[in-house]
Amino acid sequence: MRLFYPATPQGKLGEVKVGYAPALVALARQNKENAAASSILLLGHDTTELEMLAIGQPVAGKWLSQATVDSSVAGTSVITIAGTANYDFLVPAAEMRRVVVPIATNVQTEGSVMGVNRKFGLYPAVAFKTVGAAVVGSILTAQF
Repeated sequence: MRLFYPATPQGKLGEVKVGYAPALVALARQNKENAAASSILLLGHDTTELEMLAIGQPVAGKWLSQATVDSSVAGTSVITIAGTANYDFLVPAAEMRRVVVPIATNVQTEGSVMGVNRKFGLYPAVAFKTVGAAVVGSILTAQF
């Protein structure tokens, strides 16, 4: 079993504190105002979870491989392709959601000095945008 995601907060008696923010400081934070076009967020080398808050409109997110990030069409090909929805997760409007970064590749690395995200082959980036016709939504993101 791989134990590289942050632990869930627990009470004095060991009970799991469901829905609580992690008991640690965010590695990075971003505020994207009026996110009508898809944006790419590069994840830090130690990022294993995201906390996203959708303000005003729902948010759609899509995990991106390094090859997609490196391509010149990354910004236009995510979230919608030829008018068809192409997303991996949704955050409802006016809600906060914790998202675990999934494994993208099976990396067999021993003893290398790098962050846990790269060591275990997690996705290095995520694209996101607000969903809907109005351009009034914002996205607050914290990396853990």
